[in-house]
Amino acid sequence: MMINLVGILTADLILAQVKDRPDFGEEHMVDNMTIRAGALANTILPLAKLGVKQRVFSMLGRDAFGEDVYREIKDVIEDKIVRTETPSVLSVSVVQEGGARYFVTYSGNAYAFKHGFIESDPSFADAKATLLYGYFLVPDFGPEGAKACLSMAKASGQLTFFDANSAIDGWSDKSREEILSFLPLIDYFMPNDEELLHLTGCAGVEEAVAVLFAHGASSVIVKRGKAGASAFTRDDVVHQSGYPVQAYDTTGAGDSFNAGFMYSILNGCEMASALAFANALAATVVSRQADRYPEVGEIELAVREERVAVR
Repeated sequence: MMINLVGILTADLILAQVKDRPDFGEEHMVDNMTIRAGALANTILPLAKLGVKQRVFSMLGRDAFGEDVYREIKDVIEDKIVRTETPSVLSVSVVQEGGARYFVTYSGNAYAFKHGFIESDPSFADAKATLLYGYFLVPDFGPEGAKACLSMAKASGQLTFFDANSAIDGWSDKSREEILSFLPLIDYFMPNDEELLHLTGCAGVEEAVAVLFAHGASSVIVKRGKAGASAFTRDDVVHQSGYPVQAYDTTGAGDSFNAGFMYSILNGCEMASALAFANALAATVVSRQADRYPEVGEIELAVREERVAVR
């Protein structure tokens, strides 16, 4: 089973366990700092631990950060990464105690990310599924690139998964209209609850999902952090609660959820099982400082233990 992963790769500088968010002119000290591969890598690495073959269409600079990211992922992917002289994207993540976080990102080569290198690659068509990730982090990919990518996947019989992330323009009308226009090409649209409400302008999740269905959505998978996740289809609604863990670093939680969800769906799991597996994977990842990505057996054990606990 091969999955195409299309989207931005970053180097992530993570400052974790911050007590208070500083104001301009202030300086706070932290004791925990990590530099690691981020963005799409937060899906690549857990998928690799699950034994999934991945073809990665992305971009990295030849700078030191880009070289470090490349070394971290190169042995677990089929490499379709374009290397640029423009430096790699660098994202600084400040994570508060309890898991709340914000990001400041250096754009680097994000504006060099175009769709031509995907369309010209004949291997794209032989995958079982395609994930288009981080649409708003590659501004010049644009609606034409997104639609071309998703249309190519659909034309070759693939399942399509889509995670846009948050709009960097504050959810302008243009950003909303673009995402809504992609929905007929997406089998599984995977926003978090905050993104969903911003996208639709609705006050509640159920109302927001109805708007997406009116624009052609097939399935909407809503990530709700420690509250778990919900799946909405035209015929059913499935809710799965989260797993109680002490969060150390929530960076990449939703991306790890994506990995677990895709793995389960592509292996024929029912929706409730797919959500439970994805929730358990994400919960494990956010609770660990090192060796973040669990193997299949660890996740399945967590799911079984949680089922026993709630009986």
